[in-house]
Amino acid sequence: MFERAWHIGTFAKIPVKIHWTFLLILIYVATTAASQGSDWSAIVIEICFVLAMFLCVILHEFGHALTAKRFGVTTEDIILLPIGGVARLRNLPEKPMQELIIAIMGPMVNVIIAIIVFSFLLTTFGVSYFNIETLENLNFTNWSGFLPLLMISNIMLVLFNMIPAFPMDGGRVLRALLAMGLGKLKATKIASIIGQIICVILIISGIYFEAYTLSIIGVFIFISATQEYRSVALDVAIKNKTINDCYRKDYHSFTEYTTVKEAFEFILHHRDRTFPVINLMGQFSGSISARQIQLAFKKDPNLRISDIYNRRLISLHSSTGIMNAMYALRSQSELILVTEQDAIVGVIDMDAIQQFIEMQS
Repeated sequence: MFERAWHIGTFAKIPVKIHWTFLLILIYVATTAASQGSDWSAIVIEICFVLAMFLCVILHEFGHALTAKRFGVTTEDIILLPIGGVARLRNLPEKPMQELIIAIMGPMVNVIIAIIVFSFLLTTFGVSYFNIETLENLNFTNWSGFLPLLMISNIMLVLFNMIPAFPMDGGRVLRALLAMGLGKLKATKIASIIGQIICVILIISGIYFEAYTLSIIGVFIFISATQEYRSVALDVAIKNKTINDCYRKDYHSFTEYTTVKEAFEFILHHRDRTFPVINLMGQFSGSISARQIQLAFKKDPNLRISDIYNRRLISLHSSTGIMNAMYALRSQSELILVTEQDAIVGVIDMDAIQQFIEMQS
């Protein structure tokens, strides 16, 4: 899902991306406003408000990311989705108190934004501006309601994010508090169950009151709570483990001049799914997967490995952490050469890591 996102900039060495589905929000806002008879100026104001809110969401995520950075936690990127933003942390903070602070700093950014807007309105219009009549007449179709609604929306964003369910910040706060006495894995399981119960309530409420967006959000949070527990269980399983614990010492290599037919006949009788490729000089020059070989075989069995293999191949020392190897496999190369004292001693891929994890559980 996150792979289909457009990079729009980088701040503090953290890439910011927008998922293509974000455009659906803008289209929905524009078409809904048009169907209700709004003129072009009103539609522009509504779109500007949506963009302003998502800017607040980005700032919210940077609240998490920059705080995490102070604790030595790397943020892979920040991705803007139709349902909000996600700061993808490369690793979880070691101490529950650190996670608690990281989780709180996102909503704190929205509190600060709300305070700034409130202070501006108070200075500009005075205390009398904040009355029930003014607030009741606010709408998205004129500029007069832009800042008050932005302030209210940031307050609502804080309240919504503090729902104690993953991936909401409230779920992480709850997990951090529980982890202080129970440990991260058990705390995550309890927090996930509590979050899922809340999600069921949201789903039923959304159906009962015909607020189907609420039900969709409930489903999304329910699934995310399950994924969070799996993620933490994975983190616990490979904590302090290195490539040395799971790399393949016995592996087969294909040469560049091997035909696809020959390679296909080989993979039919072997369980490995990725293979290094050796060039005519006897050097490792890339990798190829069993799926690539299968697809090429259907197209033309007489093709050679040199016509289809991936020419990007990296190497890591056997003392490298498994988590770092997983990130490299996802973003750089589907196969990694394992080295010791500048000599290649084996290879590692996601299958090898998965088999190791299954043995740990």
